[in-house]
Amino acid sequence: MIESYNTKIINKENKWKGIHLTKKAEDQIHSLLQQSNDFIGVRIQIKKSGCAGFRYHVEQIKEQKKEELIFYFTHFIVCIPLQQINLLNDMTVDFVTEGVNQLFKFYNKKVKFSCGCGESFSLIK
Repeated sequence: MIESYNTKIINKENKWKGIHLTKKAEDQIHSLLQQSNDFIGVRIQIKKSGCAGFRYHVEQIKEQKKEELIFYFTHFIVCIPLQQINLLNDMTVDFVTEGVNQLFKFYNKKVKFSCGCGESFSLIK
């Protein structure tokens, strides 16, 4: 059973706009999740890594955690850790083809700069 977790963590200056998925990103996540009946959605979070400091981490999930904000899409949910909601506010996720590679692309207004290889980024505090 999927339940939403209520929170009042978002400060008044930062109106919560949510996480946005393009149609291509939504279709790709749905396709990946269909490979197993156990998964109910994905968790998107930021982890410390790389030369610029952070990277996005997306994982398939079988259940949500109590300390997450839940976004409901047609066929799945997206979970965001509560302590990261201000960092991911108004972020858009797309699924793109670049040459022979296909990957999720993250458009986040809180990113200050990315490293040369594009694998990690620095955040505006």
